[in-house]
Amino acid sequence: PRHYKAPHLKTQGMSGQRRMVVFTSEDAHYSIKKMAVLQGFGSDNVRLVKTDARGRMDARDLEAQVKDTLDQGALPIMVSATSGTTVLGAFDPLEEIYDVCAKYEMWMHVDAAWGGGALLSRRHRHLLKGIERADSVTWNPHKMLAAPQQCSTFLTRHASVLTDAHAANAAYLFQKDKFYDTSYDTGDKHLQCGRRADVLKFWFMWKAKGTDGLEAHIDKLFDNATYFKNMISERPGFELVLEQPECTNICFWYVPASLRSAEARSHPDYNHTLHKVAPKMKERMIQKGSLMVTYQPLRDLPNFFRLVLQNSSLDHKDMDYIIEELERLGSDL
Repeated sequence: PRHYKAPHLKTQGMSGQRRMVVFTSEDAHYSIKKMAVLQGFGSDNVRLVKTDARGRMDARDLEAQVKDTLDQGALPIMVSATSGTTVLGAFDPLEEIYDVCAKYEMWMHVDAAWGGGALLSRRHRHLLKGIERADSVTWNPHKMLAAPQQCSTFLTRHASVLTDAHAANAAYLFQKDKFYDTSYDTGDKHLQCGRRADVLKFWFMWKAKGTDGLEAHIDKLFDNATYFKNMISERPGFELVLEQPECTNICFWYVPASLRSAEARSHPDYNHTLHKVAPKMKERMIQKGSLMVTYQPLRDLPNFFRLVLQNSSLDHKDMDYIIEELERLGSDL
């Protein structure tokens, strides 16, 4: 996006350049800030857009922040929307975000590293409605599709932008008069030169399972997630962070019996005490070797568990086991 907006920076550098600003949601992946550092924007020029109650970017706040950036004399350059946030699994409203990008001539990137796999399912691809309008998309088949690490893709609608931005035109290596079509040679289109053909992993998986098989994999993940969510909704001690999660991330608290009474919940230290429960249970599960379920806080919420499903060989009995094991691990807390 930097080259697309300001191609002269490739040769002249950032000195004296108008300050450039990137926008992403407050729940976006931390790699967006790393990108800003590497691009020379600076991490302070990543503006975090508010999210709604389900963790999706608020397009109204996005436009308000873009206007504020312009009022400060800075240049809004890019919005990084997320399809499948790391924690809540939220899908940003891509069509609304595109309208803001088009209005202010910003590059629209979609981080679909996690949720991009939903495009392979006819039942779930609506979650990414509007992704076809993006300028670029990242997608990691090694995540939801469970391809071997590492298998990441970058897609863009701008055919020449990668070459224009990165080409150093090393004549000893990237000759233009080869006997084959050199447009398929990616060597001069990215920061690396020699690299492994990571996409081969996905190609083999696709050949082995077929499109229908990949769709069945995605549908099974969502089915297991729905089953798990419904089961813990009916179990004492489990509380959902989101009542209706969009993806296969199920975020929840396990509240031990000692904290379930009205008296315990009204105590001023309730959140502080609950915050300690997930780390202790995680310690026990790792020492026992029974589960690997991560936990984290989010904004002002105490630590909660995040079950992320990407293995379609699991079934409802496995979901039952996870629930029962969590109850065993926290029974005496």
